[in-house]
Amino acid sequence: MSSEKAQRKRDLILDKAKELFIQRGYAATSMDELVKYTGASKGSIYYHFESKEDLFVKLLAKQNQEWMEGWNDKKAHYINFEEKLYGIADHMVDDFQNPLTKIAEEFYINQPENKTIVAEMLAILQGPRTLYREIMLEGAREGRISEGDIDEISIIFGSLLDGLSISYYERSQEKSRILYRKGVTYFLKGVLTNGRP
Repeated sequence: MSSEKAQRKRDLILDKAKELFIQRGYAATSMDELVKYTGASKGSIYYHFESKEDLFVKLLAKQNQEWMEGWNDKKAHYINFEEKLYGIADHMVDDFQNPLTKIAEEFYINQPENKTIVAEMLAILQGPRTLYREIMLEGAREGRISEGDIDEISIIFGSLLDGLSISYYERSQEKSRILYRKGVTYFLKGVLTNGRP
């Protein structure tokens, strides 16, 4: 099979598997159902993916890559460092509507201690940190933050956004957006009033 044809087949399997996982959830989707729904043979699926877990992780990696590319398409619309921080926070809130997000949480919670899968999941979760780092570098170029602190600031900012994602279950999308924007404001300006403790 040519590499281009193999890639098309792999992408088709991922796209159809995504539909099925969204309909049924991760745990309720069997490999036999994936075969039937995707129209690919079990051998073809196993040619491209080691297991159902591997297929799902590759699906999450693809979604994460698309999210990052979506940000790269939007970022030119934001003029400076601060606007980009608010913009990427909005971009994260917009992604809450992605139905695969809930399935990913189910997968992660029920995932056994498979070190390979855990390492791949960690790499996926760390992907957006490169985008945060780019924004922080821009802040350093603008003289807004110290270049020596960029890696730590990127981790802290990413942790803020990731931590706020729990609020998705407690608030509407618009209320989540307001909370995220307040989080960015607190990140930039702090929580102390007039410098007093």
